[in-house]
Amino acid sequence: MANIEERLNDFFARFLDVSPAEITPQANLRDDLKMDSTEMVEMVIALEKEFNIRLKDGEITNRNCVGDVLKTVGEKLG
Repeated sequence: MANIEERLNDFFARFLDVSPAEITPQANLRDDLKMDSTEMVEMVIALEKEFNIRLKDGEITNRNCVGDVLKTVGEKLG
């Protein structure tokens, strides 16, 4: 899962235009990374394209931190 974590960290850094140092498993999507609801929806679409996965409604937008998203993406990738 380390490779997935690296890819996800790079994805978040590019998607949010932030320093990779800001992307930690504990980083809260709304509080620390300042994502709003529109960005959350855009992120889901971008994650599906980036990782070639299909996400159900609310599967990612209900997550609180980067680590939660990592777990979900990791499970989708098997």
